[in-house]
Amino acid sequence: MATQQRPFRNFKAIAGAALAVLGMFLLYQNGAGAVAHLSQVLANGSRVLGVIPVFVLAVSQAVHTYSFYHQQFLQGLFQQLLVSSWPLLLVIFGAVLSTESSTDKPTSCPRK
Repeated sequence: MATQQRPFRNFKAIAGAALAVLGMFLLYQNGAGAVAHLSQVLANGSRVLGVIPVFVLAVSQAVHTYSFYHQQFLQGLFQQLLVSSWPLLLVIFGAVLSTESSTDKPTSCPRK
């Protein structure tokens, strides 16, 4: 019975590691893209001045939406956070799978 569970535990560990690596790769790509975009905006000094009024407008619209449509604003914010952080869920799920398979204890230990 223990020999039948061993390949399944190995598969869970490999699948968990693969999911964690895929999630970390996607997080890295998203972060690298954001940093590249930010450095491009900061390299063009004239564009920074154009971004400030847009940022102020976005903040004022967010405050207005929050004050009048509190429930819808929170739902939209939660959905946006969930969509932008789904690679982190892959990393967590992969880590749980890997850890779960490595902490399983054998039912019997051979003694010398």
